[in-house]
Amino acid sequence: MASSRSIPVSQFAVLRTIAGREVSVALVLELRATGESGIYSILVPPDVKGYIIVEAEGIHVVQKAVRGVKHVRGRVAGSITFEEVERLVRVKSPIEELRPGDIVEIVAGPFKGLRAAVRTVNVAKSEVEVEILEATYPLKVFLPGDSVKLAERRR
Repeated sequence: MASSRSIPVSQFAVLRTIAGREVSVALVLELRATGESGIYSILVPPDVKGYIIVEAEGIHVVQKAVRGVKHVRGRVAGSITFEEVERLVRVKSPIEELRPGDIVEIVAGPFKGLRAAVRTVNVAKSEVEVEILEATYPLKVFLPGDSVKLAERRR
C-alpha cells in the first residue's frame, strides 16, 4: 500500500541584505537551518548584489529563520518560481556577451596579448572572427570563444 505522506512543496523567498554581506548572511542562515528547520537551500546569486534566495517549505519558515540576523534588510514580497531562480544562476558563456564592434583582448594562442575588434560571433561553433587592431594591414582571424576576453564595449 502506498504511503499517505506527500512530497513537500518548496517556495523560494528573496531576502534583501547589505550589498557585500550576502555570503555572511547565508552562512548564518546555514547555521540556523541545521536539523528540522524547513530550509532546504540557500543561494547567493553571483550577478545580483544585495539579495539571497532561500528555498524553504514556506515563507513563514524563512521569516522565523532571519529574525534578528544582522545585515538582513527585509524580505521581498511574494516568492519567485524555480524557472526564475534557474535563470539567475545559469552560467553564461563569455562568447554570448560579445557583439560585433566590441574590443577584445586575445588571451591564448599565437596572438596572445593583442587587442582585436570583433567582426562576427558564432555561438553554435563557439568561434569569434576578429580583426587584429595592432597589425599593419587588416588581419582577420577566427579564434575559439575561450581565447578572447572582452576589453571594452562598443555601442
